[in-house]
Amino acid sequence: MELCYNLQTCSETSTLEQDVRLCAEAGFSAVEINFQKARAYLENHSLADMSALLERHGLRCETINAIFSINFCTAAQWEAVCEQFAFAGELGKATGADRVIVLSNERADLPPRVTEKEIFDDTAAALHRLADLGKQHGMKVAFEPVGTMAIGDIETAWRLVRQVDRPEVGLVVDDFNLYLWDVGADFDYIRRLDPKKIFIAHINDAEDIPFAMLDQTHRCMPGDGRINVQHYIDCLRCCGYDGPVSIEVLNPKIWAKGPEAVIPEAYGKISRFVF
Repeated sequence: MELCYNLQTCSETSTLEQDVRLCAEAGFSAVEINFQKARAYLENHSLADMSALLERHGLRCETINAIFSINFCTAAQWEAVCEQFAFAGELGKATGADRVIVLSNERADLPPRVTEKEIFDDTAAALHRLADLGKQHGMKVAFEPVGTMAIGDIETAWRLVRQVDRPEVGLVVDDFNLYLWDVGADFDYIRRLDPKKIFIAHINDAEDIPFAMLDQTHRCMPGDGRINVQHYIDCLRCCGYDGPVSIEVLNPKIWAKGPEAVIPEAYGKISRFVF
């Protein structure tokens, strides 16, 4: 396994240039670039500049993160998804990334009275369409189940990937997002996955507050919360996964410390579980 840093961490308190420099200094070998920081960087730089920046600091880009709300799209909404995918393809060519992360809709945003079968079938159709885009733009589709979203558990997500059965489509596994589904009870299911179909693994922890209060802003550093992070990593190892493990802490209270503090801390915390 290799250590990766998701630039969505400290998204409002750092820049792409800061993150890349600090990640290299801390010891990370790879990053995930999010659309927000990429667009901000490109206001004053080129894609060639972004490529040179990563090369200068000896970092690879693993994924472009992330396209949301792929379910039950209107024509205009799907056009926006396609435009974002095309931009991900441009970023991928510049940075060497060959995967873009995609997610289903929040449950609250689904059509009324929609059935689980309709959700499954619509998501499968969307993944087929995204796989077609992936072939055009040289990008694989990394589908991420999130406990509060239309596809929330790893078992259903894995059934989707197997049914779609396209080389361009695989999974993102994230311990926090799986924890939101069933307090981490489905971590053991990871042991059944084909490691070649895990396109990236995310690592976080959850603040030790009542479960019903948890949302994405309550992520914390691995080992600082209530998730059995070691068990999660053990399950990944058991299935044979040996790819990037990327830290993605979406917590403004942690971001407030600034990237100079957060990035070295992230490397130290993730190292305890991966090495």
